[in-house]
Amino acid sequence: MKLYHNLTIVLTVLLLISCKASQYTQLSGNPTPTSFSLTNESAQSIPLLIPGVMNPNLSPYSRSGVTLVEGQTILYRYRGKARVILTVDNSIASGSTIEVSTLLKSKIEEWENT
Repeated sequence: MKLYHNLTIVLTVLLLISCKASQYTQLSGNPTPTSFSLTNESAQSIPLLIPGVMNPNLSPYSRSGVTLVEGQTILYRYRGKARVILTVDNSIASGSTIEVSTLLKSKIEEWENT
């Protein structure tokens, strides 16, 4: 069931990206898509916002593949405000894995201190 859910997310992201290609071209003249994985090693679900693509819910102890272009942001709603937790850039290698629960924890600490 978990594998089916993750596969569904990956296929949905790929379909939406292909449908929105012209929108992404506006982000940076000639965007390069990067495929990578988002993991959640915590026991809590992490609801994410990916503008123009989808709003995935990263399940506990899961991994989801995404293909995004440079300049695309991944947001998390914190205290009623959508905040950037990651902006795709050329430092994210194709095939890499980003552990979202750890990233989110450090971002929340940063937000608390500002």
